[in-house]
Amino acid sequence: MKIGLGIDQTAVRELVKAFTNSPNHVLNDIKIEHGLDTGNFRNGGAWDVRFKRIKEVGLNNELVVLTAKRGIWTFICLLNLANGVLLVFSKEKNLESVIKKLGKKSIHYFHALVSINSDPFDLDRQQQELFPMFTEEYEARRLEEVLKILGEDYPKVKQVVFVVSQEVDRQVTGVEARLFNKYFELVDVEDWTSYVSEDYSDIFVSNEQDNDSDIETKPIAKIKDSIKIRRDYLKPTIPKKTDDTKKEEDLNQ
Repeated sequence: MKIGLGIDQTAVRELVKAFTNSPNHVLNDIKIEHGLDTGNFRNGGAWDVRFKRIKEVGLNNELVVLTAKRGIWTFICLLNLANGVLLVFSKEKNLESVIKKLGKKSIHYFHALVSINSDPFDLDRQQQELFPMFTEEYEARRLEEVLKILGEDYPKVKQVVFVVSQEVDRQVTGVEARLFNKYFELVDVEDWTSYVSEDYSDIFVSNEQDNDSDIETKPIAKIKDSIKIRRDYLKPTIPKKTDDTKKEEDLNQ
């Protein structure tokens, strides 16, 4: 199975820029407008800005915008109804952290969404049935969770593709579209780095936390997170900080 997004390269370019361009100027404007002395809101605010941009690109390219709320975390995915491809956005370090926890007690929403994808091609079907990688209970929990996330759109999703940003020293260095099988083994990848802005000031990443990194579901008996689905339709090198500044920031985090 290969990635088949079904969207043109112009839309891909717009998505990459929406995802990777820095949210800092928007956050700075908010801070000034409201006279905020601290910048604690920047952590979640940076993702709010990204998701707003991603939503606009999706609507302008006839993609369905799915918005799901998980506890304090709300995220946006884009669904192409023409071929059933769902785009999910993440930073690489967060995705890698989530992948390491696959199969454990808690279920992250990435674990649930990737369960839609195929089984490994190099694993015999009979062998899968005799020696399943996960228990039936775990797979049932993944299915229950993905049904909550996608709701009535679940039957329309045929493939989940992760759009992943790569960063070095808080600068975006690359973007890839990655297709995994249901066990988070990489099946195919498309390099979208050429669409990343060449202006470093546009791709500088604020010193934010990954708010979605720890949003996982508990075992079924303890699930309390409310799930809400909304569908929207529509026809220059950066100077390094001094050691003193870094120390001051570390004390305030």
